[in-house]
Amino acid sequence: MSEQPEVAGRFQQSLPAAALLALGLWVGYTSFNTEDPQPYLFPQLISVALVLLSGMALFRAFKGTNRTGAGVPLDQLGRIAPAIGLMLVCVFVMLPELGFYSGSALGFFILFSLYDPASHKSPAVWLKRLVITAGFMTLIYVVFALGLQVQTPRGLFI
Repeated sequence: MSEQPEVAGRFQQSLPAAALLALGLWVGYTSFNTEDPQPYLFPQLISVALVLLSGMALFRAFKGTNRTGAGVPLDQLGRIAPAIGLMLVCVFVMLPELGFYSGSALGFFILFSLYDPASHKSPAVWLKRLVITAGFMTLIYVVFALGLQVQTPRGLFI
């Protein structure tokens, strides 16, 4: 006897697609509703892609043609909840107050420290986390500021 994998219901599949569609519409509204659209090219492209893809996912969920898994178990949701909370704090508090690069560096460092299985008592491990965070933020700066020439939010720090 073979076991059939559980498949999430239409409602359970529709919720994330609807949330992403709302996010894409919000990003699209804010990025297209500006006086100077040139600095908002990257968010405009992302919002269009997000609206199209999440709209397709929502349509498939309503039709019942998605064959996704049964969803996220509660124990796994408990493990990722701190990361989701940190991302929300980063987007709505740290980025506007500290600036994009400082807020992102702090958020990345905290997230990395939360999920890094290495000891939290070793100074060498903390140094490794700082070096990786600095390297990651350098890459982000090169991609966004130099490559895509995106204007990032300014705050207390850069």
